[in-house]
Amino acid sequence: MLQPFPRETTLEAGGNAKGVAVAIVTDNRDDSGQGRIKVRFPWYEDPESSHWARVVTPMAGARRGIYFIPEIDDEVLVAFERGDMRFPYIVGGLWSGRDPAPQTNADGKNDIRMIETRKGHKVTFNDGSKGLIRVELNDGKSFEITDDHIEIKDTGGNSVTMDSRGGKITVVAATKLELQAPQVEVAASATMKLSAGTMLTIESAMVKIN
Repeated sequence: MLQPFPRETTLEAGGNAKGVAVAIVTDNRDDSGQGRIKVRFPWYEDPESSHWARVVTPMAGARRGIYFIPEIDDEVLVAFERGDMRFPYIVGGLWSGRDPAPQTNADGKNDIRMIETRKGHKVTFNDGSKGLIRVELNDGKSFEITDDHIEIKDTGGNSVTMDSRGGKITVVAATKLELQAPQVEVAASATMKLSAGTMLTIESAMVKIN
């Protein structure tokens, strides 16, 4: 007895969709290396995941480009090639009341541009009066550039600060500062001061002054 031929799903048959559609990411592991994802459409009668969707990015090429793949359960906007649901493209991600933006622009100046990962690592560009670029890990370590200084800082009390306007570099170590090299030279064109809170020790096979 002949078995009935399996019915094509709507997606396999190439459903038609006009314009763009909101979808939820269901899969972001594309073993082909094309950076594609799969989505489901909450509004659609068929609950299955879509065909693989290519992700639109500002730049893409052979092993180069801007790589930001949406997370599972992210809300995205999808467009279809000539309206054919077998060929979806991810146009971008969407914020919502459930998934708010990482910034609020509460002052209305729109000075902040930001990249923030799910772990809380941040890259911030601030076009305010002082100007700022800041790279920050979720544990507080940071690298900051402003109009008047550059600062590298960790969470242990260590920092390096370059004061562009004052012409000053400050290195702060929480416990100990070491300089190691076959040769070390320190020169001052005007004055030099060495001081210690308790004891100053100079050790060498030979010490020459003047």
